[in-house]
Amino acid sequence: MGLADDIMQEFMAAYPEAAQGRWSQQELNQKLHSFMQARNQKPLAAFDGLSAQQMHALLNNPFGQVSILGRQQTLTDDVIDQVPFFRLIEILQGKLSQGPIKLTTKGNLPLSVCGELYETKLLTDDGIENGYSKKISEDNVAFIQALKACLLIGSDVKKLGNALSLTQTGQKSLSRRRDKRFWELFDIFTTRFNWGYLDLADTQVGYFGWAYSLYLLHRYGAQHRKTSFYASKAMLAFPNLQQPTPSGHYGFTLAPERVYQWRFIEKFAAWFGLIEFEQASIDTKYQGRILLRKSPIFSQIFLLDTPESHS
Repeated sequence: MGLADDIMQEFMAAYPEAAQGRWSQQELNQKLHSFMQARNQKPLAAFDGLSAQQMHALLNNPFGQVSILGRQQTLTDDVIDQVPFFRLIEILQGKLSQGPIKLTTKGNLPLSVCGELYETKLLTDDGIENGYSKKISEDNVAFIQALKACLLIGSDVKKLGNALSLTQTGQKSLSRRRDKRFWELFDIFTTRFNWGYLDLADTQVGYFGWAYSLYLLHRYGAQHRKTSFYASKAMLAFPNLQQPTPSGHYGFTLAPERVYQWRFIEKFAAWFGLIEFEQASIDTKYQGRILLRKSPIFSQIFLLDTPESHS
């Protein structure tokens, strides 16, 4: 049976008189409309207490008027300074304000620029830190790849020939309020940047429902919890994403929970300063046993119209 059949069975169970043919078509339509409204507003366990209506808003218009998720109207410099990905974008834009950056023959940022960005230690890479990769380059550091990609997606930077330079819009943007530029970057990362670009996994895991994952962080992030806790809740809400994912390497598949950890936890949430990790080894990362909680700036960036859970 399909969803439509399930709904009609529920409706008939609630209104057995509907099957007796005593209602006019108009009365039947009115009852069905009221039934569907109530059904869509009913909290669902699979959505961790959210209704279908609330989930629909998070998926389709996360910051819309009917969404439980909102933006804080004011972001102070102190808050923005704790968002490492934005700080690195500012550093890269600052270098571009001094003149174009010539790219390598492969089209990558030069090693000198990659080194300067990495040496800030605003973000680090496990492969570099543990000696698996010796060269600090765009190819070897995911956040540097994402920085350049997000700049090129936006309107502030252009690639002409084999060099990056600021556009006229980009020149003007440098004097704009930082909170405005922060939200522009956030929107680029969450609505236009392809998260799969960094791992080549052919799936929407982690990216699909990112706003719902923020809801989960808001609700449960006061305490340290494993990454697998959030991954399992996301998989429960979106069961179509539970299948093993083909990787970029022929013949290998990836567990969806691992992809969720890479994309939502280790990259998006960490890069935007939304979470704090307990110190973890490489083994605990690969086993999904990292402990994390939401950062102090989480509630200074987002408004969520739902209570926290401390259980």
